[in-house]
Amino acid sequence: MTQKSSKVPTKQEFEQLPLDVLATWCKRIADKPGYYGEAASSEAEGLRRQWFRLQGIPTASSSVIEQVEVERQQGELKKRMAEFLTSIP
Repeated sequence: MTQKSSKVPTKQEFEQLPLDVLATWCKRIADKPGYYGEAASSEAEGLRRQWFRLQGIPTASSSVIEQVEVERQQGELKKRMAEFLTSIP
């Protein structure tokens, strides 16, 4: 019988997750400054808020250029979240 591993995902594994899942990981860190430290919790909250702001950008009625820009921003945010999450001990 194999046991399920509870290890933290690698950066590449984090980058494969949807942004809403990464935002949830960030929220968990943001909600525990006593455990993760004020700096990490603050950074996590900042990343989560950036994700939240990107959710408010309408894409259905936007131009192709606007949609490409939103996707670019989402990709950059995903990379920053993955880097941040892998830096948390």
